Amino acid sequence: MKFTQPAAAREINRLRVLNLLAHVKESSRSDIARKLRLNKPSTSEIVEQLLKDGWVIETGKRETTTGRRPVSIALVADASLVLGVDMGSRNTSIAISDLKGNILRYERFPTTAHPEVKELCSNVIRVIRKMSKLATSPILGVVVALDGVISEDKQTLIRRDHWNWDDIPLAAIIERNTNLPIKLVNNVEAMVFAERWVALEEEVNFFMVNWGEHIKSAWIYKNTITSGDTQFGHLMVRSTGLCRCGKIGCLESVAAGWALSERHEGKTVKQLCQEPNESCKKDLRQAAEAMGMALVAASAITGCNKIILGGGLANLDKEYIEYLKSFYREHSNRETIPIVCSDLGEKQTLLGSISIALDSWMFKSSLLEMMQEQEK
Repeated sequence: MKFTQPAAAREINRLRVLNLLAHVKESSRSDIARKLRLNKPSTSEIVEQLLKDGWVIETGKRETTTGRRPVSIALVADASLVLGVDMGSRNTSIAISDLKGNILRYERFPTTAHPEVKELCSNVIRVIRKMSKLATSPILGVVVALDGVISEDKQTLIRRDHWNWDDIPLAAIIERNTNLPIKLVNNVEAMVFAERWVALEEEVNFFMVNWGEHIKSAWIYKNTITSGDTQFGHLMVRSTGLCRCGKIGCLESVAAGWALSERHEGKTVKQLCQEPNESCKKDLRQAAEAMGMALVAASAITGCNKIILGGGLANLDKEYIEYLKSFYREHSNRETIPIVCSDLGEKQTLLGSISIALDSWMFKSSLLEMMQEQEK
């Protein structure tokens, strides 16, 4: 990498070393220098400072067949911690994680259908305080992921349609009562981070769908995530069916969790999949078909190379997912584009908020990736 300011170059190389150690068990100074294409004196200087600051430790000498045995260096995973919050439509999940992304403590409680700001924030603050008291290392910050439009400075919830929350200084409310730095993110953005940094997704041009109580999406192209106020769930897929938005025939009116639940006495999607009756099966097949139809449009418009489904309905029984894929292949002129369900399950958004917290306050992985892309 080329940098005009030596101090900036040293800081970037320090971050590169930390990122490398975050993804390996241990590494020697010479291996670090070789993998990052740094000279050995610079590498040694960076490592010595990291040792002094307590971010890394020496784990002992490695066995070799010839020459001097190199000393292994490892990241101190519990040197600092971060917190992630998934403020979901049905449940709110909170977890504390070490620097390797390992969840150390986890709590979940139900989210009411139309929560009051004070009530939900009080519950979140209570759990954060409890986890903070139990923490044995400093907490760098907290990322709160939720469905809604977030301000550019990641401090204010501009709009959360289904809760009627508008212009809520959510970050300031939580920060004032926890004394921790807070950042807000859209939940689909968190899901994208989880796929890239936890599931190690390598595709740089993909379409992410949060198929749950509501339906949202994001299009990822290289380092750009287009999400936030997308209205993917309100694409018209049929001529009947009243949506909560007041329009007729929206994707949500057929395929969203709330719509399926309303048609079947409040039962969850998991319960519907376990129902043997034909009515449930018919509605789930219609939901899969409607999603397939919407994905045909999304694929054509974005030119994405892959589609990833996350959220509760991405865990539908295999027969419905296969039906969705079959419908897509039959109706799309981009039929070879793979459609996959996330392997991260119900913790996808929570893992994403943890990943963003680590990226924001520790590793700056997104910054490094962006700088590498600019140099190509």
